[in-house]
Amino acid sequence: METLEGLLHALKFLFWALAAHLFHYRQNFYHWSLWVPVISIYFLAANLFLAEFYGADWVLTLLAITLITVIATNLWGAYLHWDGVKSRVGGDNVHNHIVGPPVILPLIVATVASIDLLRLLQGGIN
Repeated sequence: METLEGLLHALKFLFWALAAHLFHYRQNFYHWSLWVPVISIYFLAANLFLAEFYGADWVLTLLAITLITVIATNLWGAYLHWDGVKSRVGGDNVHNHIVGPPVILPLIVATVASIDLLRLLQGGIN
């Protein structure tokens, strides 16, 4: 059961990486910063899969560093999305939040990565 839980944690980040990839691909990766969450979340998913089957200390240390990086880059991404919404005609209104870059998605990824970092620090990941 624990192995299934670990695999599902890794799969959730793999699916988020795919979603971020598709959303940013739709924007043609017009700015280098669009690659940051895509690469970091793919790397995190791979690292979680590795930690599930090979829980060496160096893998867990790399996982902690990756989680911290994903948290920081997604908080930065939430700021960039918010700034993108504000730069649209009409500024910071509800319609721009509906059709503009989704501010909440990078916050969700940062929150779940924070939960996984706490799990790792408490010994819940191998």
